[in-house]
Amino acid sequence: MSSDGCDIDISCTTYHIYPQKENYKRITTLVDIEKKNPRSRAAKQARREKKEQKESGNVAEVLESAKCEDTFFLHRPYLAFHSPPKVLHSGQDKYADPAILIHGSAFWRRFKLQYGKSLKAPGVVDPRGVVSWKHNEGDKQYLKTNGKKLKGYKVRTWRLWGECGKAYVHQVRADRRAGVKPDVDDLVDPNAREKLYPAEAEGVVYLKWERPFSRHTRRYHFNYSGLDFYWKGTRATDKTTFCGKFVRFNHLKLVASLPVVASSKSAKNEIRLARYTSSVSNKKNGRLEIFDGTVLELFESYVYRQDRKAPEETKEVKIQNLKKTVLYQIIVATALCMITAEKEKRKAVGQWVEEAVKGAGG
Repeated sequence: MSSDGCDIDISCTTYHIYPQKENYKRITTLVDIEKKNPRSRAAKQARREKKEQKESGNVAEVLESAKCEDTFFLHRPYLAFHSPPKVLHSGQDKYADPAILIHGSAFWRRFKLQYGKSLKAPGVVDPRGVVSWKHNEGDKQYLKTNGKKLKGYKVRTWRLWGECGKAYVHQVRADRRAGVKPDVDDLVDPNAREKLYPAEAEGVVYLKWERPFSRHTRRYHFNYSGLDFYWKGTRATDKTTFCGKFVRFNHLKLVASLPVVASSKSAKNEIRLARYTSSVSNKKNGRLEIFDGTVLELFESYVYRQDRKAPEETKEVKIQNLKKTVLYQIIVATALCMITAEKEKRKAVGQWVEEAVKGAGG
């Protein structure tokens, strides 16, 4: 199994991560030329590809394909006096199917990722971007005992400016005044023949900051399907520009630790699956390269083993199917967790240093 990157593994997808307003991130394979330096290599390449597509007459087809298959969207719902989880959508906006709920913790020590098909069921994640109250499974202490249980949020009789789901909340309040039943916060539908049971996640992954007080401060770990994965800091990127050298401590890589076979103890058991390269532009977070060929080998060898013979498929078809799997979505989700954590940590350290300088000067 190869551990090389995009320079060798041609089966590689590059995602560009763009912040939108304050609560959104768009993860897409398309380069936004307006948010790039027009003289940069990526911008020139994007203009060249756009020109070729225009000449071939298939621009709309390419754009539509990229929107549907190679796009993710991260939504951070705002609900006053609450801290609901972020939602990673498998699509181009917050109306696409929710794939993963991302719960943060104090001082970026741990992230809890809940996933499963149940999140896509109608009414589980409401138009506000949070789990509806019907699927709440208990208080904070109870939810800690089972990571698959979901925390729901009621639709309140009041709403602060800036909260998500404005039209939805207004409609619920109007229905309540009109006496329309059942209410969205009713745990049991009186007209239903059977009791409605709250939905729950099919699985949960914990991304943990392992050694905050060591030389390996930029190291996070998670386990999926019995395999250990690590996000680490790295300086091995192609940011050779003058400004790019100042962000070399912001780059990351994802590696998987494979089980060591007794007969091949000398073999390397760590493979690289993805790499994140930070951007110096405030209009772009950076780019995430996922080495699809390596991830596919890992998926077929350790995650999804088929006992019966599967129908013959091309590698391109297998990779497109791979992008719909939980493993692929977890890679994207944990990358976004790392990007946020590292950015917030640098911001906090900068504030502490600034306050210390001011204190010393006073």
